[in-house]
Amino acid sequence: MDFKRVYTSTKTYIILLIGALALLLFTASTAYKQIMRMQESADMVAQTLKVYNAIGSLAEHYSQADSDEFREALLEDAYLSHALKNYKAEGRLVLDSLKILTQDNHLQQARLQPMEALLNKMNNQLLVLDTLNIEDEAEFFKAKEAQKLEINKTISNIRLLKNQVLQNEKYLMQERQADYESHKFLAPLTSLILAFLALFICVLTFTRIYKNKLRIRQSEAFLKNILATTDNIINYFEPIFNANEQVEDFKIVYANDCNRDYLGIDPEAIIGKRVSEVFPFFYVDGKFDELLQVYNEQTKIDFERKVFIDEKNMWFSCFATPLTEGVLLTARNTTLEKEADAAQEIFKKRLESQNLELLDSRAFLGNIFKSISHIVMHFKSIRDAENNIVDFEILFVNERINPVTGDLPEDIKNKKVSEVYPSIFETGIFKHLKEAIETNKPMFYEVPYNGNDYAQWFSATAIKLGDGVTVTLRDITEEKKKSDELKQVNETLVIQNSILSDAESLAKIGSFIWDMGSDSSELSDNFYAMLGCEANEFKSSLVRYKDFIHPDDVELYEKRGAEIVSELKASEHTYRVITKQGEVKHFKTNGQFVIKNDKKVMIGVVQDVTESIEAEERLVKSNLRLKQSNAELESFNRVASHDLQEPLRKIQLFISRIEDREGDHFSEKGRFYFEKVVSGVKRMESLIKNLLAYSRIDSSKSNFEKIDLNEILEKVEDDLATRIHDANAEIVVDKLPQVKAVVFQMEQLFTNLISNALKYRSLTDEPKLEIRYKKVKASKLPGHVLKVKKRYHKISFIDNGIGFDAEHAEKIFEVFQRLHQKTEYSGNGIGLAICKKIVENHNGFIRAKGESGVGATFIIYLPF
Repeated sequence: MDFKRVYTSTKTYIILLIGALALLLFTASTAYKQIMRMQESADMVAQTLKVYNAIGSLAEHYSQADSDEFREALLEDAYLSHALKNYKAEGRLVLDSLKILTQDNHLQQARLQPMEALLNKMNNQLLVLDTLNIEDEAEFFKAKEAQKLEINKTISNIRLLKNQVLQNEKYLMQERQADYESHKFLAPLTSLILAFLALFICVLTFTRIYKNKLRIRQSEAFLKNILATTDNIINYFEPIFNANEQVEDFKIVYANDCNRDYLGIDPEAIIGKRVSEVFPFFYVDGKFDELLQVYNEQTKIDFERKVFIDEKNMWFSCFATPLTEGVLLTARNTTLEKEADAAQEIFKKRLESQNLELLDSRAFLGNIFKSISHIVMHFKSIRDAENNIVDFEILFVNERINPVTGDLPEDIKNKKVSEVYPSIFETGIFKHLKEAIETNKPMFYEVPYNGNDYAQWFSATAIKLGDGVTVTLRDITEEKKKSDELKQVNETLVIQNSILSDAESLAKIGSFIWDMGSDSSELSDNFYAMLGCEANEFKSSLVRYKDFIHPDDVELYEKRGAEIVSELKASEHTYRVITKQGEVKHFKTNGQFVIKNDKKVMIGVVQDVTESIEAEERLVKSNLRLKQSNAELESFNRVASHDLQEPLRKIQLFISRIEDREGDHFSEKGRFYFEKVVSGVKRMESLIKNLLAYSRIDSSKSNFEKIDLNEILEKVEDDLATRIHDANAEIVVDKLPQVKAVVFQMEQLFTNLISNALKYRSLTDEPKLEIRYKKVKASKLPGHVLKVKKRYHKISFIDNGIGFDAEHAEKIFEVFQRLHQKTEYSGNGIGLAICKKIVENHNGFIRAKGESGVGATFIIYLPF
């Protein structure tokens, strides 16, 4: 099979090709732009030269008016009709040429306007000079000289403007020459750089494609190794189409060696054959339709299939995946799992039967325990001169002794134990009694007694009391007879231990037994699993277990271990371990010391508390962020209550003084601007007060008290009486409940909601506000709301105002969120945010419903 055709893609190469083409286009376009910029620079230089020529023509034009010959010629009547007219036309032509050439230069255009006026003035002055008609020669000469002086002044002004225009063009010429030189230098250099860059990209692209080809070969070899070593059957099918371009069958393109191992089919022999021919069971129970679904819909499916091979049933768990132009089928042999499930079912039934027997045995043992009568005796120590216990005096014995020994309690009371029961020294009973007193620890032992023509066994418990010992004897004769039944119980306990092991896994707990003398220990299977190891993977000991301790916690772990050994008292402590896989976990250990097989051992448990510690760390960080936020809020309160309001007070003071002293002198526009300033200051003052009110609402429960919301509403209506009257509003109220709340916050809540209804009232209908109340169950609240009580007060504020679009139902409770322009309705977008914070401070919930042009409803839920 050609693996490249199955799992490779040309997407990378297409992207590289597109990138190379894009770079070539970019190189060509950049070179073109550089050439065009150089051409533009050359055109600008040429234009500047044309302006130079036009300015020279202008200078030559007005220089004619400065010559005496030209002026004398104007005095001749015959010359006037042609020379002056041509002179004016020539000046107009030169000036128009300059205007056209400098039309993209506003500064030059501005200078040419007065120059045009000066030329017209000069032409008029020449006309006056030409038309002088004074008979007196002296007066004529004087007038002619005066007119020449005026002409000279005009020419001087024209020359001054001409020099300014010329100076500006010289500056432009320098800039354009510099720009041309830079483009002339950069154009070929840029083209060369981009050409080398394009070559570099081409080489890089070729190198990348070549490396990808090598990686594809490595991946192909790797995939072949995987398919050769896997325990699953892996086959790849491609569709076979009929004349109608519909899939009628599949062709086997690839099959791995597991076909031979499980099915006895040679993979090389079936490649190229039809699936229906090699695997006919795929065409049973609609499995072929499932393969068609995988191919046509490009979806994945899994199914199970039972196959009868070599006179036995085999089960396979199959997984079909769409892949390029066909279907990849992976089949895992689950025969052993099915057989294990069947065996487990048999074992389960057997276990149920054993449990029933165990219940019978427990009931039987319970009846035995009810019929058992305990013998209770109390002995006082008898000591010698060296204070050693040598015997005991019987101080008390109950009547249950009589059926066993035939003794009456009154007959043996105050006698020595050695007199009544001389065998206590031989049987070791005396040793147990003495040790119970000297060690102050309970002693447990069994006592045989031969009497009543049959042997009896008693379980004895000896407990120190004062300078004596209390002995309780329980008849265990029948229990001895039931030893076989107890063995069966022990076997059941083994099964229960298995269940306990599963419980340890679920609870992330492991158990251990540590022998202090030999430094050996026994770990539960789940303890090994918590360390990332298989059960009994290593021989457990305190030294070996230390290899798993985190390096930073080794010193603390050794210190706690030394304390436990020296004090023989275990205490709970937490440390980190590094599992076999390198994962860091937090373990909590605790235990106790007991005597097992005459050895002192420590029995304990270890719990994986990683998730708890990580959650605690996240909580600490959240608390730190909350403290920081509270500090910032307190800082804001100080600023808002003083620093922000102090400048406003000064502004209001100076506004008042300006209005008192200068108010009568304002213009209409000045009065308009002044009123805007006053309005802005009032809005800023309102904003600061509302922000301060919003920030001061906290979750403290210290000032909560039982209040009547009806009284709160009456006070709010009294405060808003003027606004209600001016709006001609109707308020309909149900009887409201008593709640545990903060008085001023409830007043603020009702004030904001009623004010909101009055502000956004309808422009056509008379305003009406309904305040409705009823009790509801917590289940009526939205699902995402945290319920703290089973029942809630539901208070609805329903108005017939302008309403709002339903999509803004959440947005309106955010700070500074407004649905209208401030020119339409006053306010600063904090009122409803304050309402939300007050309700949440009372462990409640507020939500809004609205319809544009119909009205709005604000619903408050407060806990009982």
